Formats: sequence, C-alpha cells, structure tokens
Amino acid sequence: KAMIHCGKPIIAAIDGICVGAGAIIAMASDLRIATPSAKVAFLFNRVGLAGCDMGACAILPRIIGQGRAAELLYLGRSMSADEGERWGFFNGIDADPDAAAQRAAERIVAGPTFANGITKTQLHQQWNLSIDQAIECEAQAQAICMQGQDFHRAYNAFVNKEKPVFQGD
Repeated sequence: KAMIHCGKPIIAAIDGICVGAGAIIAMASDLRIATPSAKVAFLFNRVGLAGCDMGACAILPRIIGQGRAAELLYLGRSMSADEGERWGFFNGIDADPDAAAQRAAERIVAGPTFANGITKTQLHQQWNLSIDQAIECEAQAQAICMQGQDFHRAYNAFVNKEKPVFQGD
C-alpha cells in the first residue's frame, strides 16, 4: 500500500531471481527494468499459500492481463526477462538495470514532479472509475496542474521554442 500511495514514481531494477515478496515489490513499482537473465516468480502456491498475497491478484492482471497472471499465480512458474518485457511486466531489459533505472529517474526528476505525482495518483485511482468518471477526474487534475508555475514555464518555453525547466511547483 505504501508503494502504491507514494506520491513519487518508483523504479525497480531487477537482476537475477526475483520471487515471493521481491516479485511483489517489483510488481508494485511504477517502472521495472531487468537484466537479460532476470526471472520473476510468484511462488506462493508452491508453499501451500494462495497466489493472492499482497495485491498480486489485483495488480498483476492489470499489468500483464488476466490469463497471464492466472498462469503465473496458479503454476508458480518463473517468467523470463524476455517474456516479462513482451507481456508488459518489464519496461525494458538492460545489462545494467541500475544505470537504466537511474537514467529513468533523472528524466522523471527533470520533468514536472508535481504533475508526475498527479499522474501516479490518477493511474492508480482510475481502475475504480467509469470512463466518464475518469475523463472528469483527469479534467480536474489538469485544471489543478494548469494553476502551477511548471505549466506556465512550459508554455512560455514552448512559445519561445526553448526547453522548459521544471521546478516542481
């Protein structure tokens, strides 16, 4: 819950075997980057537990789809890096996932951090909304962001054909 409700994007760098609670931490992250040899598995059923621990049955299907999530959770088998990227679990594969995660974090930090926080909130809250509700919710979120200085700096930079410098306000 803390990861989902954290106001900032969380990036996971996965190298090697990532199972059980580690797989849940990776799953709950906003972005996931793996090494080519990374493997993720939700092994709860191998020890006599349900695969529904720590939000796996709610979050994993949203990332990779219901059927694929069911396969991993029922069978307890591992998902390779290539399969995970193909299924949308991994955002990318990199020999140095720490460096790739750092680059992604730097891009996010250089962007409009307030607006990124709003985006994270919207991504998680809108699973419970109808399309009409989501559109209204997004319109309100954009109206809030348009009141911020980052939006005004970005607009002025666009008009002047410059790159905006965001300050998180």
